[in-house]
Order: sequence, then structure tokens, then C-alpha cells
Amino acid sequence: MTTQVKKIDGFSPMEKRPGIGFEMRGRIWYDEKKPGGDVSMYLNRARWVTDQYTLLMLGVFPLFWGFEGYDWITESKYWFFAVATGLWLAAVTLLLVVGAVKGERYAVSVRAGHMFMGLFLLMGAMSAVNSEFGSLCFMGASRNTGYFTNVLYVLIFFGVSWLARPQRMHIWAMAVSVTVSTVIAAIQLFGLNPLHLFPNGTNYYDKYVLWAGAFLGSMGNVGTFSAHLCLAVPPLAAFALRSPCRRDRLYLIPAALGLVLMTLCDVEAGLLGVLVSLLVSLPVLIRDRCRSCIAGCISGGVTLSGLGVLYFWPGTSGTLWEMSRVLHGELLDSFGSHRGQIWKRCWELFLEKPWLGAGPGTAARILDITWEGEYYYAAVDNTHNVYFGHLIEIGIIGALAYLAAAFSAILTWIRRRDDDLIASFGCGFVAYLVQDFFGLGLSLTAPMLFVLWGLIESEPSC
Repeated sequence: MTTQVKKIDGFSPMEKRPGIGFEMRGRIWYDEKKPGGDVSMYLNRARWVTDQYTLLMLGVFPLFWGFEGYDWITESKYWFFAVATGLWLAAVTLLLVVGAVKGERYAVSVRAGHMFMGLFLLMGAMSAVNSEFGSLCFMGASRNTGYFTNVLYVLIFFGVSWLARPQRMHIWAMAVSVTVSTVIAAIQLFGLNPLHLFPNGTNYYDKYVLWAGAFLGSMGNVGTFSAHLCLAVPPLAAFALRSPCRRDRLYLIPAALGLVLMTLCDVEAGLLGVLVSLLVSLPVLIRDRCRSCIAGCISGGVTLSGLGVLYFWPGTSGTLWEMSRVLHGELLDSFGSHRGQIWKRCWELFLEKPWLGAGPGTAARILDITWEGEYYYAAVDNTHNVYFGHLIEIGIIGALAYLAAAFSAILTWIRRRDDDLIASFGCGFVAYLVQDFFGLGLSLTAPMLFVLWGLIESEPSC
């Protein structure tokens, strides 16, 4: 008996998904073992809900500031992310359970990245149980960085990687958020305060003088604004150049806007992330294998040359000189806006509890560094390095599991380089990982990272 298969959205049969007893026909999944090929209706609904969630997190979430000004922007964004993620997880779980009750069969492809993420979550749980801070580990001592938030991040990764498929709409959502955010930032750089992001009577240029911090765009801290641009600008530029459709060249406009604003706000971690992403991504983005190898050699040569210049840098002050001292094995306290001082303390704390750390979200309690200005007093509540944060909070095994999951995603990105969308997403992923070495790792941008992470590890679009 033959089954009539109609085309859907212009696609005809036939992609076979490894390890799953389903066959892709257009955008519908058919169960091969059922006579006539019954449609997996509830699975497709779960996929549709996941698509909407992905668009929400990439396009709307970066622009939400909470309507309460600078005082509550972090808290407002956190609950936007937590509620949206909770509703999405509840919806897809309900749909899949109903589908299973009605006879639909599901299976998932578990790859190395999923296993490392699971280990990361397991070590976090063990650290929380073992922590002297007890229930504080659930939400964290400051800015909701506890175990519950890490669980949400990992569930985003699992859910998106198993249910979502990379689409052009994801690039479009990034373009919208970058365009609006950079326009808002440009207005703020002119001295205006459209979102009430600064205390009354102040503006962006009063940072670190009249108030402790630097806010810009719709993201709050200028570092998180730069992190958002790291995540979105490289994919926009890469897709504009890789796509065979000429109108996709328009994505170069928001990419250029983002790069200009990143330069104006002078967040060196973001600029470094974009630079490293360019060097790493160039060989991946070039389709021709021979030219790709040549580009790889050029990128490697430029990198080694740059490190050589830094090593022999003749200056006696400034960022380049501080980086030169790092290459000589000397980490100055002033390095990276006093990150050197924080990282030295992090290393001491890691040596005290190397295996399970102090507990998720406890960095604010165990760091004992304060900064003072003429008009403000601030206690350091963040490691200003995501990897050091995992190291002192959940221990070396959990931190290595996180890095291994990231490395696995990079390998997936390289392996699937022929897919324009995945090739583009990987550029933003690499840039964000680099800036995370100096970043805060807050829920202002981290949910978008895990959405992109899931898209990279998902099955390629048909």
C-alpha cells in the first residue's frame, strides 16, 4: 500500500532523523510504524510553542526593561525570563504528555553536550546540598544567580535543542532587538534618559562618579549591553554574508549599528569577543575547503602576531600594557577595571573548596572586596568572570562540565558549517564565550545564550 504525501510549505519528503522512528515530510512528523503515517500533532504543537518562545527570548526579552528604571531592571528582566520559561516548559510538557497518552511516540537524540550539561546540573545540586549556606543556594545571595536559575538555563538548552529548529525568523528577531536597543543607547549617549535608566538629574556620563555603575541601552549594565551585542552582531553579519538571498544583506545594517555602539561605549570585553569571533569564525564561514584552510592559517598567524606584539609591548600603562603583564605571568590588581584583584581572590576561594565549591549563587557572600567612590560605596558581589564563578561556586568538576558542553557545541558548529543558520549562530556563541571571561553572567543576557546554544545543538532545519 502506498501513502499519498502532500507537500507542505514547498517541501517534499524526506529527511530521516537519526535515532528516531519518524520521517520529516515538510514540517510534519509521521510515525513510520503506524499504517498510513499518522501525524504527530502534539509534537508539532510543542515545536510551534518552542518557536514562539525562541522568538520571544531573542527579540522581545532584550528590549524589556521593567518600567521601573535603573533600580529594578535586573529583577524585572529576571522574572520576565523566569515566567516566560516556566509557561513554555509547562505548555510543551502538557502537549507531549497528551500526545503520548493518545499514542504518539517520542525519542530524543542525546549527544555529548547534553550529557555534560546534565553533569553540570548534577554537580550544582551536590554543591548546594553540601553548602554551609543551605537554602540560600536555591535563588542565590544576589541577583538570582542560584541553582534554580541554572536549572532554568539547562532546561532551555535541552528544550530548544530537542524541539526547535533554526529559522530565518531567529535572525530577524535578533535584528529587531539590536536595532531598537542601539537606537535607545544612541539617544542615551546624547545625554537623554528615555527609559529612566539613570538616577534623576544624571546621565550616562555620570557613571562611576555620581552612581556606582554604567548603564546603557535597555539591558541595564553597559557590560550586559555589550554582551547582548556580542551574541547578536556576529550572527547578523555572518548570515548577511553567507545567505544566497541578496535582501539578507540588509542585516548588515543592524550589525553595523551594534558594532558602532559597542565601540562608543568602550567595553573592551565585548570588542575582544567580536575580534576573537572574527578570527575563529572566518575559516568556518568560508565554504570552499581550500580557502577555508588558507583563512585558518591567516587567522592563526594574526593571532600569534598579536600575542607577540602584546608580549613585547613597550608601554608602562593602559589596557595593552596590563595584558602584556598577564602574558609575563603577572596579573595586576588593576587589570580589567580591577578584575585582577577579584580573580586573585577567586583563586584563593577555589583552593579552599576545590571539589564542590561554596554553593550555587554564593559568590556575593564569600567575596570580601569593596570599592568606594566620592559619592558611592559598593561591595563586589560577582566574580566578573563566569568560569571563575562556576569554579568557586560548584567546584572544578562542574566548571569543567560547563566548558566541555561549550566545546561540544563549538565542534557541532564546525561540523554543521554548511548550514547557513547554524554557521551564523556559532559566531555569536564564540563571541559571547570570550566576553564571558570578563562578564557578569546574569539573567539579563544568559537566557539568550542558552537559547542560541540549544539552536546550535538542534537538528538542522530541513
